[in-house]
This record gives sequence, structure tokens and C-alpha cells, in this order.
Amino acid sequence: ACDKLEKVTLVLYNTKLTDEGGCVLVAGLDRLALQDLDLRIRATAVGDKTGEALGQSLSKCSEMARLHLEMSDTKMADASGVALGRTLRNLPKLSQAYISYYNTKISDVGGEPLARGLDRPELKDLSLLLQDTAVGDGTAAALGTSLRACGNLTKADLC
Repeated sequence: ACDKLEKVTLVLYNTKLTDEGGCVLVAGLDRLALQDLDLRIRATAVGDKTGEALGQSLSKCSEMARLHLEMSDTKMADASGVALGRTLRNLPKLSQAYISYYNTKISDVGGEPLARGLDRPELKDLSLLLQDTAVGDGTAAALGTSLRACGNLTKADLC
């Protein structure tokens, strides 16, 4: 068992990864000691099943301080955003977050819960990329509300 694993970097660009392998992969990330995750899954066929499994796994990572998730050019949609938004609320030490759903199928249904999950007072550095998605006014309003609650935020890149 990798119970002492504190940092993971995994880059999977332009692969044939689907939800079948994606779910198994992210299930292995449910480590209490994990503090720094850099997970980049781009231009693959993973979708909401992987996104939901990722949310479940990360919700057990109470020591997480830095989270870099790139889920661009995938089949991820609203269920992924809902799961990640719920998970972000369970990461009490999260101070850095980079989240990209660029060119996915996420809409306000998933974007709003995702944005509400960023309501983290300890968050200092935030990058959120939602370009080429179907998010709209609801996500923007939820993000605005969350940003007001981020009293320690010193950097925000919102695209």
C-alpha cells in the first residue's frame, strides 16, 4: 500500500483512455496523506464516470494543499462538476487549485456546484478554465459569490 504517498504527477494526453481505465486509475488516489496532485487527462475519452470516481477518491484526501486538474478535451460534463464541487468542500487545507474543463460538455448544472465548491477561505491561488463549455450566468454568479468568501486569495486566473 502507498499510505505515505504525498505527491502524484500523472499526465495522460492524447491517449485511448476511457472511463473503464479512468475509474480504476483515480480510485488509487484515495490516500489520506496525499497533499499535492497534478493530474492531467486531456484529449481522451474519459467522461463523467471518471469524474465522479475522482471526486469520491479526492474526498478522502484531507491533507490536500495543491490540486492541479486538467480534464480538457474530454467527455466530462455536469456530473463531474457536481462531484468535484462537493469534493472541494472536503479539502480543508486546499490553498492552490488549478482546474480546467476546457472544451468539455459542462454547463451551469455542473459549473454552479463546481464554483460553489471554491468557496474556500484558505484558498490563496486559483486558476479556473471553463473556455469552450456551456457554462453561463449561473456559474458566473456562483463563482462571484465564492470569490467573495475567499479572504486569503492573492491570485485568480479565470478564463
